Amino acid sequence: MAETDGNEKWSKQAADKLMAALNRADEIGGEVRDYLQEKMATDPRYVKARKAVAKLLGREFESHDEIQSKAQAKAAKVAAVAAPSPVKKEQKGFGDPTIKAQIFGKKSCPWSGRAITLLERNKVDYDWVDLEEPEHEDKLTKLSLETRQNTVPYVYLRGQFIGGFNALSEVDRLGQLEVALMSAEEKAAAPAHVKLVEIVARPNTDEVAPADADPAE
Repeated sequence: MAETDGNEKWSKQAADKLMAALNRADEIGGEVRDYLQEKMATDPRYVKARKAVAKLLGREFESHDEIQSKAQAKAAKVAAVAAPSPVKKEQKGFGDPTIKAQIFGKKSCPWSGRAITLLERNKVDYDWVDLEEPEHEDKLTKLSLETRQNTVPYVYLRGQFIGGFNALSEVDRLGQLEVALMSAEEKAAAPAHVKLVEIVARPNTDEVAPADADPAE
């Protein structure tokens, strides 16, 4: 009885070892097969031979690398078409609608200072450009041509030129400053009576602005 059990145990062990060996052989065979297939698919000589045979048969043969290259090119093309085109912002002139207020003036000009004071009194964020600084001197002629105004300051509210200090003061006096500083989105969401408010540009066409007369430019 003991001898029978021993034989069965030995037979089972032998069978397990045989199965393990067969499984390993199958794995090695698969690895070798994959290696050979990969080698044949990428070897230039093999690819050249396959192309020649396919051509004789009136067919086409693509190598592994060619298939991958085409797939990558197609994926890149699809991604390029799907990607949104960047919106190029075209800046025309000096007015920038993304900025609440812009003042192009001269530090030595009292009217430029008064325009700044008016905006600061109303707690309005603004951009200031001193046209007396060397890097901004060339803007003076361009501003004059764009606005048909001959004196500083040049005041823009939400990208719209309104004039100089007198024009800014008039907008403030009429209670229109808050509307003039609204973005396009804010104005679109505003009540109807606000949308009807029209901010009119009042450029100063005098050749020379008076030095002290108030409130004339």
